[in-house]
Amino acid sequence: MKCLLERKLFLGSVAMIIVFGTLIGAASTNAKKTYQDLVVQAFDAPDNGDIPQDFADALRRNIIKHLEETKRFSKVTFLEKGQPVPADADLILTGKIVKFDPGSRGARYMMPGLGATKIKATITLTDPIANKTVLEQEVHGSVYIGVFGGDSKGATNGLAKDLASAVKKELP
Repeated sequence: MKCLLERKLFLGSVAMIIVFGTLIGAASTNAKKTYQDLVVQAFDAPDNGDIPQDFADALRRNIIKHLEETKRFSKVTFLEKGQPVPADADLILTGKIVKFDPGSRGARYMMPGLGATKIKATITLTDPIANKTVLEQEVHGSVYIGVFGGDSKGATNGLAKDLASAVKKELP
């Protein structure tokens, strides 16, 4: 009787080890890769024209600020057009502004919501080592109201917040 009980305990222990080992192995294969060095390339302008330089500068500042605030990366680097990607980059952010409407501050001042500034972009995060797209998404920013009609460049802050939110949701 004692031998039968020991045998059942032994077989039960072996079964538990196999089950837990399988669960741990499955969890580790589903774990998302963590990235340390993010490189942000300058966004491409919309097909129908250029973005004013002050908007491009505000967009760059806001993207870097909000991505650094996510605490997902040890380093966030912005590259101007034509600059090579550093060898230590393990994630690259590219984007294209697909819609830009500068709106009218005066119109917003007269009637909130009228003359809204809107900016929309598609972004892609790529792992250059695995040559794999990690995230592809559309992000938005807008200004509908504000003090004296609101600063139109506030739309770049909204877009950067939307981008950072997507990164926080999709990356570990």
